[in-house]
Amino acid sequence: MIILFFALLAILLGIIYFELRVATSKLPRDVFQSYDFKQEKFMSRDVFVIAPKGEKSNTVILYLHGGSYVGELEKYHWHFFKDIIDDTSSTIVVPDYPLAPEYTYVEVFKFMEPLYKEIVGKIDKETEFVIMGDSAGAGLALALYQRNGKLKNRLPDKTILISPWLDVRMENPEIDNIKDPVLNKSLLKLSGQKYAGKNGMKSYMVNPVLGPTNKLKNVYILSGTKDMLNPDTKKFAAKNKEKVEFIEYEDAIHNFLLMKHKSDVAHAKDGYNKVVDILVN
Repeated sequence: MIILFFALLAILLGIIYFELRVATSKLPRDVFQSYDFKQEKFMSRDVFVIAPKGEKSNTVILYLHGGSYVGELEKYHWHFFKDIIDDTSSTIVVPDYPLAPEYTYVEVFKFMEPLYKEIVGKIDKETEFVIMGDSAGAGLALALYQRNGKLKNRLPDKTILISPWLDVRMENPEIDNIKDPVLNKSLLKLSGQKYAGKNGMKSYMVNPVLGPTNKLKNVYILSGTKDMLNPDTKKFAAKNKEKVEFIEYEDAIHNFLLMKHKSDVAHAKDGYNKVVDILVN
C-alpha cells in the first residue's frame, strides 16, 4: 500500500508539474525602449534578437534557455540578457525552441539544426560566434555543438555552459548527497524522459555526456556545489580537462549567476563577472 501510495503521488506530482509549467514571461518594457529588439519567425516559431541600440561588438551569442526542457523563458533570463548586452555590447539570439512533453529532442533538433546553420551563414568569419545556455539549455548547447561537429559545420568560437544538465538519466550516486534547494530529482527525471521520448536515452543529443568530444575547444562550464547537476558536470569536465575549463563555485546553487541582482545568492556576481570576462577577452 505504501509503495502504491508513493507511486500515485509521483504520478500526481508529474501531472501538476507539466500543467503548471512556466509560460513565456512578458518581455520587459525596457527591452523595446532601450535595445535594438526584433521578434522574428523561423519555422513558425519565435526567435528574439536583442542588441544594443548604439555601437555593437563583433560578438553574436546564440542563447538556449533552461527550464528542464519543459519551461519557457523566465523573467530572470531577460534581466540577464540586458546585463550581458550592457556589459559586452553583444547581440543575443534567443530561440523559442520546442518543448516537452508536446515535443521530444527529435523535433528540437529539426528546429535547431537549420536555425544554427542560418545564423552561422549570416555572420562573417571575423564575427565571434558564441553558444551559451543554462541548465537544460546548456545541455542542448553542448549537444548542438557536438552535432554540428559531426556535420562539419562551423563551430562556435566559445561555448559557455551555465549549471548544465548533461545527463537526464540522473544515475550518478553522488547526486543524492547534494542538498539542492532548487531542483527536484524526480521531476527532472520525468522531464528528461519526456524530452527523450521512446528511444532517446542512448542518444548524445539527449545526454551529451555520451557524445563526441574530439572537436571540443574553448568550452567553459560554470557550476555550483549545491546543484544536483554538478556531479555529472564535474565528471564530464574531468574526462575532458584538456578541452574544457571547469569553474566550480563552493555552495553556489543552480543557475546562481543568472541571479546577480539577488544579494543572498552565493557567488552570483562572481560567476556573472566571469562570463563577461570570457566574452570580452
